[in-house]
Amino acid sequence: MPVKLHRNLALGIISGLEAIFIELQPSKYVLSKLLKSDRRWGSRDRKLVVKAILDIIREKRRWAHSCGTTTQTTSEFWKWLGAWMLLSEIPLPDWTELSELEPEAIKQAYADCSKERKLHYSLPDWLDEKGLETFGATVWQKEVEAIHQPASLVLRTNRLITTPEKLQKLLQQKNQIESVLLPEYPDALLLKKHQKLEQLSLYQQGYFEIQDANSQKVAPFVQAAPGQVVIDACAGGGGKSLHLAPLMNNRGKLYCLDTGQQKLERLQERCKRNGVTLCELESPDNKKFFERMQRQADRVLIDAPCSGLGVLKRNPIAKWQMQPEKIKALEQLQLELLCKHAPLVKAGGALIYATCSIFPNENRAQIDRFLATPEGKTFTLDEDITLFSHQSGFDGFYMARLLNIAVNK
Repeated sequence: MPVKLHRNLALGIISGLEAIFIELQPSKYVLSKLLKSDRRWGSRDRKLVVKAILDIIREKRRWAHSCGTTTQTTSEFWKWLGAWMLLSEIPLPDWTELSELEPEAIKQAYADCSKERKLHYSLPDWLDEKGLETFGATVWQKEVEAIHQPASLVLRTNRLITTPEKLQKLLQQKNQIESVLLPEYPDALLLKKHQKLEQLSLYQQGYFEIQDANSQKVAPFVQAAPGQVVIDACAGGGGKSLHLAPLMNNRGKLYCLDTGQQKLERLQERCKRNGVTLCELESPDNKKFFERMQRQADRVLIDAPCSGLGVLKRNPIAKWQMQPEKIKALEQLQLELLCKHAPLVKAGGALIYATCSIFPNENRAQIDRFLATPEGKTFTLDEDITLFSHQSGFDGFYMARLLNIAVNK
């Protein structure tokens, strides 16, 4: 039976595009809100809405080129949607908003985009130029091919409760969910298809979290041990903290800092669900905390705010919302975070820096800048690694571990 896009679904898609491109709302928030907005939508309807919006975001430049549009207005969004329907072989309804479309011209223009990388993979000029200059034509071509593909759905097993092998069997037995183990990612399960998971009892009981496979590399890289004092300086929603907890056997102190109060409240809920008891929430503006923790932490993790250009598979909107000027501001913030938190690391401890970017200006170059500062003079680079999507199939990340070689006085 051919797929049909009903008008109420189309209106939902258009409202989602308006919220994302005009109102600049986070796409994840927009999709979550949108899927709850119409009770008439079944599971197929919701999947179609999500697919349409993500496909249009991912290939925005290609749709615009195919339709001959140069602005981001509601009327243009209708044209992009019509083009998406044509290329998805969904019959075009007799709607006024689609009446000016020229199907054959759109299909030809879409096909012609394959002649130019930035059109074929729908990249802003500045990003394509930056990637080419940084990595060279061969590596950049491989990377853009990889990040153009939608992200896989990967779970991280909560080892405080179960093992990946047991979780795999439980998901199959209880929910008929098929998954595969990933040898290079000891806590991960790769699901064979995308599906909603938050309503599952196994999720609600804390058996697993949803976390990209390469993101699962960060917490082990910290090399935290049971009983240690660890600070997650940019905890956010707590994905890395929740992974550190089982690696520490739920023993020690894990201080979670973030400027977003709602994120910390969300983390508190997630800790309870995961059976995590060693986390303590702190404000990064609490001067007394920083005074008390001077040279006290065994490990400090800075999962720094960044351009997000390593996770375009998962969050393609970043390539349209990010600009070189914004990246420059982020670079300054990243360096400030390194300098602010370095004094918390005890002699013999480690400072770990991570981003979800693959570009050296946010990564190794930042480490070199930090090591040249007064705060970085007692640190030395132990190890760093860049995880590329074209090599792993998962998100792009960078990690660096710096050792404090100062001598205790």
